[in-house]
Amino acid sequence: MPPKRLAMLPSIAKITRKSLTFEEKLDIIRRQERGQKTNSIASHHGLTPSTVYHFQVNRLYQEGW
Repeated sequence: MPPKRLAMLPSIAKITRKSLTFEEKLDIIRRQERGQKTNSIASHHGLTPSTVYHFQVNRLYQEGW
């Protein structure tokens, strides 16, 4: 019977996290304000589109949307 926990499988790669600098975060926000597409911003910075989208959502909540 195979193991029940995915962590026990040796073939599954470990998830790595990438931290963004303040300049990268500002660049993402400025590109969104200029109307650039989320997918193009994500590919430029090597991120997933959902990560870039969270910047947009968080900004709306902070401005009192």
